[in-house]
Amino acid sequence: MKRQFIFLKYVSFNMLSMIGLSCYILADTLFIANGVGSMGLAALNLIIPLYNVITGIGLLIGVGSATHFSILKVQNKAKEASLYFSIAIKLALMISIPIAVMGFLFAENIMYFMGANQEIIPIASAYLKAYIIFTPFFILQQIVVAFIRNDNNPRLASIAMLLGTLFNIVFDYILVFPCQLGMVGAALATGFSPIITLLICSLHVLWKQNYFHYLPCQINKNKVYQIISVGIPSFITELSGGIIVFVFNMVILSIGGNIAVASYGIISNLALVVTSLYTGIAQGVQPLLSQSHGQKNTSLMSAYLRYSLMTSFIVSMLVYSCIMLFPQWIISIFNSENNFMMMNIAIQGLPLYFFGFFFAGINMIFVSYFASVQKFKPSFFISLLRGGLIVIPLVMILSILFSLTGVWLSFPISECLITLICLFLYRKKERA
Repeated sequence: MKRQFIFLKYVSFNMLSMIGLSCYILADTLFIANGVGSMGLAALNLIIPLYNVITGIGLLIGVGSATHFSILKVQNKAKEASLYFSIAIKLALMISIPIAVMGFLFAENIMYFMGANQEIIPIASAYLKAYIIFTPFFILQQIVVAFIRNDNNPRLASIAMLLGTLFNIVFDYILVFPCQLGMVGAALATGFSPIITLLICSLHVLWKQNYFHYLPCQINKNKVYQIISVGIPSFITELSGGIIVFVFNMVILSIGGNIAVASYGIISNLALVVTSLYTGIAQGVQPLLSQSHGQKNTSLMSAYLRYSLMTSFIVSMLVYSCIMLFPQWIISIFNSENNFMMMNIAIQGLPLYFFGFFFAGINMIFVSYFASVQKFKPSFFISLLRGGLIVIPLVMILSILFSLTGVWLSFPISECLITLICLFLYRKKERA
């Protein structure tokens, strides 16, 4: 019972944290859909891949460094464990500041590259300029939350993320409606949210509960490589969502225009929230798997993996039941203009697309499992497959054969194929 309780403690708190993170964009989607309309919704969906990139960089550094920290903490190597935190902070600033500057200066060019037409570019670039200047805070948030979670305080990490989300929702409303700032208001509310999260996370240090400390240090190439080796699967997993959204946007735009992209915007934003549930399971169990690996306790590792897969299946059943029972009500929340065409496209796509999460959840857990036990090659390989190697050719072929239906089917088919590969790699590891 003790191991089940520990598992539930880490996973439940982390699922709440990741839901909070995904709700940054979902809150924007809700208020933009009602305050700006379908064109604002289409513009926001074109920006989602950039959101995935920024989040992915945060996970790359945060998960990679915090995993090593967790293993070293179990081994009572305090100074070396803290070095990973210090290097992570330096890496975050070195990467995020140039992204923020370049994104602000070239916002229009970036949105044109992302597929925005002349109708959408002005509102999309306005959102991007206001959003991207907060890039350092988004990336630092991922790192700090990961370290606090691995430092035996998943509760505080979860509370910090949820309060950041609450701030986002409240100020989304204030800035979009009473202040009439539209897309810019939504972006500013989202941008200030990680600052709130970081301020709350600072309590971990003020209460002197932190095992990690910032130590003056030089960037160590070996440690950077170790961070990237562990974190790259999480980066690719997050990036894959952005790649899928980008490719799907291009294909759907060619088939059904801006309204079809807006319909997909509803599906993809809901998918962000659902994906966060599985990310929460995968990242929540990561410290437990890393600690068990550090202690060479293989039976405990297997138990945590089994609990994770069972939790994933239960979540999938609950999510899909809601999708099948209340599709029209769910979509109507984002359809303030009562656009009949947008409603029909989304209703058709929602159950087909979301069936893929029965398999996607399993795949994300296996990526985390292999990375946590330092099996980097299978973790990286699965991440690459999820990053578009299967789904992109599928969506190209199936969209030609079955139009939009083919687009929706490409996601579950690709994830199903990847699940079979995951099971094969796991069986191979167990036999080795």
